[in-house]
Amino acid sequence: MAIPTHSTPSAPPAAPRAVVQLHFDRPPSNGSGLLGSLLARRPAQAPAEALGMRFHAQWNGVRARSAQLARYRTVCDLPAGPALPLLYLHALAMPLHMAILSHPAFPLRLLGLVHWSNRIESLQPVANDAVLSLECTLNGITPTERGQSFSLHTTARVQGAVVWREVSTFLSPLAKRKSDSATKARPASEVPEPDWGAPVAQWPVAANAGRRFAGPSGDWNPIHVSAFTARLFGYPRAIAHGLFSAARCLELLQANRPATHPVTLDLRFKRPLLIPGSVALHTAPEGPATRFVLRVQPTGEPHIEGVFQG
Repeated sequence: MAIPTHSTPSAPPAAPRAVVQLHFDRPPSNGSGLLGSLLARRPAQAPAEALGMRFHAQWNGVRARSAQLARYRTVCDLPAGPALPLLYLHALAMPLHMAILSHPAFPLRLLGLVHWSNRIESLQPVANDAVLSLECTLNGITPTERGQSFSLHTTARVQGAVVWREVSTFLSPLAKRKSDSATKARPASEVPEPDWGAPVAQWPVAANAGRRFAGPSGDWNPIHVSAFTARLFGYPRAIAHGLFSAARCLELLQANRPATHPVTLDLRFKRPLLIPGSVALHTAPEGPATRFVLRVQPTGEPHIEGVFQG
């Protein structure tokens, strides 16, 4: 589901600003900057003069650490193999993403940002010991009817050749008004729902899944790591990382298929999954691709929707 991108009357498009350049030859150290950003009194909606802000960040000499990679595979229940898991490259790029989001020039509050969607393209397998160059850009913030959105465009190269790329889109939502109804009718989906039929897989998600995934993924958002910290931000319990859920879906979608490239994966994060909880995966063919939905049990609400082709 795409975020509406038409501008509100009070927020005309901003002129592009000078690009903030960040270059790293060693892992970005974001701990203190991230803590400061979480505590900073940034607004949930950036002022008009900040909408044109741009970042370009590059990190050379990136390698997966074998212990961290092994933990990622264990937590996500992925098999060992000679190539990096498709979504692990997002985890490798997380320090670069956080270098942008925790930078003093980034104008939005971090807590409350909603990871809305991901589009990933893997052009060729990336060996576990490959030396990567990661590049990430952010080209402005767009006002929408739901709030302000922006996208992080990430590219991974090996010896100069592009091997993987991703667009992660985030939303900083508008505050809900008392007049907003929780039962307000949602617009009809642009894509008709398939006949999903019975689930192809079901599994439980443990209460500590967020904390276990935070280490190898680099995503320590407090809404994921414990019920206590999640309650500070309005959730009754911790919620699962969307990309943790997506990694398990992807493994099941790729099972018993020959390894081919390129591979594309489109993800839309729909509803939070409170943990402990359980989920059911449904799939349906869509031309050469596979459409899927991961539903929260027993309510049947969609946690993730997506399309996989490869």
